[in-house]
Amino acid sequence: MKKYFISIIISLLLITSCSIQKPIIEEKITAEVLEPKIPIIEEFHPKEWQEIFTDEHLQTLISAALTNNADVRTMQLNVEQAAIQMRVAKLSYLPSFALSPSATVTKANGVSVSVSFNYELPLTMSWELNLGGQVEAQKAATKYQWKNTQEQLNYTRLQLIASVANAYYTLIMLDEQLKISEQSVQLQQETLEAITAMKEVGMMNELAVNQAETELQATIASVSDLRLQREKTERVLNLLLSRTPQSVQCSNYTNVKDINMDATSPVSLEALAMRPDVRSAEYQLRTSFSNTKVARSQFYPSLKLTAGGSWTNNIGEIVNPAKLLLNLIGGLTQPLFQMGQIKAGFEIAKLQQEQAQIAFEQVLLQAGSEVANALSECYTALQKLQVRESQVEASRKSMENSRELMQYSSSVTYLEVLTAQSSWLNAQLQQTADWLELQQGKINLYKALCR
Repeated sequence: MKKYFISIIISLLLITSCSIQKPIIEEKITAEVLEPKIPIIEEFHPKEWQEIFTDEHLQTLISAALTNNADVRTMQLNVEQAAIQMRVAKLSYLPSFALSPSATVTKANGVSVSVSFNYELPLTMSWELNLGGQVEAQKAATKYQWKNTQEQLNYTRLQLIASVANAYYTLIMLDEQLKISEQSVQLQQETLEAITAMKEVGMMNELAVNQAETELQATIASVSDLRLQREKTERVLNLLLSRTPQSVQCSNYTNVKDINMDATSPVSLEALAMRPDVRSAEYQLRTSFSNTKVARSQFYPSLKLTAGGSWTNNIGEIVNPAKLLLNLIGGLTQPLFQMGQIKAGFEIAKLQQEQAQIAFEQVLLQAGSEVANALSECYTALQKLQVRESQVEASRKSMENSRELMQYSSSVTYLEVLTAQSSWLNAQLQQTADWLELQQGKINLYKALCR
């Protein structure tokens, strides 16, 4: 019996080898079709976000966001699902077993009552192997898909860190602008009182009082707008942390720690290659390449072996488990014609691989463009801050001199005083806006280079 089964298996293998040697696909399959052009990426270790965002309050907010954010938690579940699919693909090499137990009870009534118990435990084994490498290709596809989801999770975390930092520094800017505007309101109130007193002694007219009051009310209205913007930004930050609206503790504008990103150092190609979106596109390309191999393997035959046996008491004894596999059947299936579905699936897989190649190249181009934009933003903001410092100092001196001249001489009109005060206020507000622009440029540079 064993020799008979061995001869069947040898015959099936011989038939399979003859089938593989025959041409299966009419068109020529070149190496360019089946091998993707994926660059070799060396190991690159960027800074951790704690080394870049060193402000203590900001670090607390980022840690809470990474733990509680809904998008991050959803992506973590996607990674777990991909890991399960990868584990299942690793078991594709093993045969499958099926156990179908059954039992019957027979009772006969006559002169005497007889009861018989019959049971059977059939066990079947099935093992199918595609001779075109389908199992290996599917295993590789699930592995790269799992890595793809991991990089998508990294990208989601990166975007979240940048969004939290952006909202945090925006809050600091708005707090400083509120402080500047409130001080300006107090200064304009004093100017209004001085002009009103000068009107009473005939040194100013009603028009001067009206003009000063108009400037005061405009600044008060801007304070209300700034408070509204701060409330909205605070709510956005709480939403990123997936928590109910509450007060956010921030550092002051004068003592907040700067973002540790050097906008003057050159950017290496390895840094771009380690971006999460670039690596995600790379793994998507590798997945599509493996799917092309899976589609190609459908042209090859598949070998299927089945065996079966059972435990039973019908023969008066329990069969020895060592003699369980009593039947062995081998089958070889060679696809010939399936209404063009196999060839169409292969053609579609090649087109999808080409789409993934295009997407990968586009992501690389976008990565370089984002780095260039972030560097330009930082450079421009630094230049503006240097110029704005001189503007703030000059406008402050102009405001102080105009107030003194208005009080002790008639060489300066009230319009010049109001204009000087407005110029100083606007220069200070623009300075804080330039500071925020620099922080946002560094945040964009972090997104463009780190993972």
